[in-house]
Formats: sequence, structure tokens, C-alpha cells
Amino acid sequence: MATSGQVREALGERLLGAQQEWPGFSIDVRELRVTEVSPRLLLVELDIRAQGESWRVSLDYQGQEASLVSGDLTDEAAEYLALLVRTHLFEWWHTKDTEKASRRKGTRLDT
Repeated sequence: MATSGQVREALGERLLGAQQEWPGFSIDVRELRVTEVSPRLLLVELDIRAQGESWRVSLDYQGQEASLVSGDLTDEAAEYLALLVRTHLFEWWHTKDTEKASRRKGTRLDT
């Protein structure tokens, strides 16, 4: 099983910095924490900046997604996990004002 440090390092290499969704819009991932790693649960917390706002976003992965880190963390698994996180981060951004479940995942850090 990969440790939280190994998962953080693998994801950090792939996620820290600007994540482009389309030209003119990106989310800058400034900090990444992996707060829990188990065969059934993976918790990732990101500090981001987008459109002049700073947020802390918590994403949790269970089942098949969490199992990506239950063995050796291969490059392929890390790439796929980074794609999932990136996709969920952009989905959160676009639904945070309209969906309760999305709203609960983020906390604004500035006003």
C-alpha cells in the first residue's frame, strides 16, 4: 500500500501549479495534502486559487478509486488518479454555487 507521502509526491508532480481547463481559465493548485490513505478511502485536500479567489477543497475517493493506492503506486495509477482529481476539482468549481454536495467540499479562504 502506498503511504500518504508517496501519494502526495506522485500527485504533487502532476497537480501542483496551473491546471488548464480551457484557454483563459485555470485553477492554480498551491498546496496538496493527502490526509488519509487506506484500501477503502483516500482523502485529498487542495488549496487552490482561481479567478481571484482562494479555496480549500476536500475530495474523497472510495472503492475502486481508493484501490488505486492499495498496491504499488504505478505511474499509470498516479496519472489516472491525477486525472480524477483534476476532473473533480473543475467539476467542483463549476457546481460549488449550485450543488449542496459540492458546496460542502470547499471552504473559501479569503473574502
